[in-house]
Amino acid sequence: MTRAENVPELKAVLLDRDGVLNVNRPGYVRSVEDWEWLPGARAGYGLLAAAGLPLAVITNQSAVGRGLMTVDALDAVHARMAADLTADGAAPPRVVYCPHTPEADCACRKPRPGMVLRALGFTGAAPHETVLIGDHESDLRAAAAASCRSLHVRSGRGALPRRPPPGCLGSVADLRAAAALLVGSSGPYALPRG
Repeated sequence: MTRAENVPELKAVLLDRDGVLNVNRPGYVRSVEDWEWLPGARAGYGLLAAAGLPLAVITNQSAVGRGLMTVDALDAVHARMAADLTADGAAPPRVVYCPHTPEADCACRKPRPGMVLRALGFTGAAPHETVLIGDHESDLRAAAAASCRSLHVRSGRGALPRRPPPGCLGSVADLRAAAALLVGSSGPYALPRG
């Protein structure tokens, strides 16, 4: 990606949580003790925050809907995440989560765009000025459904889908690599067309 005329500048970044910021556990991150930062995630977040970009986390959290954890426990996990980022000197993100199970067929659970659209309201950026960083096809599809761009990271659930959704900019190793690509050393890049 490079800066270009008549191409929108990156104005906000949305982040999936599990597999992008923290280790994606098979039994869910149900408590503060289960939270484990992925290598490079705090540094990557710091790069994005230092670029002055509004940041929001959007995350499916069906463990709440399944009765495996309470909303208070989920809030405590997010408070831990925010405290760590604040200790690093970065403003913590706004967090938007879907507590529903897949069977609830809600409008917010990724790959549907509900959480993405809600997070855009917090950032003030237009969809075409926003990139969602995620580790799963559902993240990329939610971004496409909301007319945002997406960037896949391999730090969570593996390889980029064979047929990525429209607007996917490609795949990188982790959040640190994604941040370096998106903001480099001179601030946010212009987003390519298409």
